[in-house]
Amino acid sequence: IFTFEGDQFSKIEDLIPEERQIVLGVHPCDVAGLSFLDRVFLGHRSDPRYLRRRNNFLIFALTCTNVAETCFCLSMGTGPGVASGFDVLMTNIGGRYLMEAGTPEGEEVLKSLHLDPASEEDLNAKRARIERLKGEFKRSIDMDGMPDRCMSAEVQNSPVWKKYGELCLACGQCGLSCPTCFCFDIGDWVAPSLESGERYRNWDTCLLKEFSQVAMGGNFRPERSARLRQFICHNLSYGSFQFSMTKCVGCGRCIKVCPVDIDITEIAAELGREESAQMEE
Repeated sequence: IFTFEGDQFSKIEDLIPEERQIVLGVHPCDVAGLSFLDRVFLGHRSDPRYLRRRNNFLIFALTCTNVAETCFCLSMGTGPGVASGFDVLMTNIGGRYLMEAGTPEGEEVLKSLHLDPASEEDLNAKRARIERLKGEFKRSIDMDGMPDRCMSAEVQNSPVWKKYGELCLACGQCGLSCPTCFCFDIGDWVAPSLESGERYRNWDTCLLKEFSQVAMGGNFRPERSARLRQFICHNLSYGSFQFSMTKCVGCGRCIKVCPVDIDITEIAAELGREESAQMEE
């Protein structure tokens, strides 16, 4: 963020290329993830560093070509197709790509390429691909009422958290692989001479014990079960109240990288079964 030498402070400017960059092959779930981050960093208080980087690249999205074992974007409404949030959308329609503009900037890029006009057959091929993929998902989450459900005392005090908290290693891989986790910490480094140093910002995650540590050694989430609950409920509930958009985009990366196979879709299903059992009592 800034450095200092003696009593002189220097603001660190981002090293952003002069020419605009293209981010190629962004999946629909990640397009949704970027839209969520826009609400976080460009909302009530705009982050100038994020804004400069965001304005410096064009998003070339890619309609999904297959469904990953851990993916559940269909449940979250973020895939396998995408309707907005991109500059250009590419869809593989069998040896060729259908290219569609999503913004005026994307339109200009496509005009400069002098492509052949798309036919109705091309558009039908895209629709058919998306419909085929919808039938290949192996994981899902019932999101009906989920945001409110996670706020209930029954869910907050559910034994599910203790069960999975005992498995969790608190390694933080789920948070660091999540495309919408945005928490960060700010720290200072000072040289041994005390004459120079820097202030920096680094990514952080609620799964780490230090995340919820405060002054005098206090910690308001010392148990792994409480930190896991925070991660899951923020993704499925709290984020929608904060930013009017569900934080989880269904990419399934947290499932894929977890060394002890904790699965957010299984946790959601167990919470749902608990609720059903309580209603029957």
